[in-house]
Amino acid sequence: MDKKLHELLKAARFAVVGVGNTLVDLGVFTLLAQVLGTNVYLAQVLGYSAGTLNSYILNRSWTFRAGGRFFSPTLVKFLVLNLCMLGFSTAVLYLAYDRGGLPKLPAKVVATGVTMVVSFLLNRFWVFGGGDKPDT
Repeated sequence: MDKKLHELLKAARFAVVGVGNTLVDLGVFTLLAQVLGTNVYLAQVLGYSAGTLNSYILNRSWTFRAGGRFFSPTLVKFLVLNLCMLGFSTAVLYLAYDRGGLPKLPAKVVATGVTMVVSFLLNRFWVFGGGDKPDT
């Protein structure tokens, strides 16, 4: 397969998985923050964590087709990256919600959106970089 097409396919798969992760994250966040009245930052951490688990499973097996054991150095890198992304997205949430005055859900959407490109690039080239299997 052409290298550019191969990378576009990975980006498309990452985007599809990302939509699923975002739905899991937003679902947990909405349930906790909007329905149950949980602190917005606790809801952010729990929602993001649920989306992260979904992300690792699907990106590892489908997007990047990484081989090897589930519990591996790849998982450690993935967790480190996502802890950093959680901190970054929580800071953006703070800026949008507490400082910017946006309502909870729009602030959450802004926080989610600004992390997507960085997350793809770091997942592609650092976390799952060496383990590509050819597309079939």
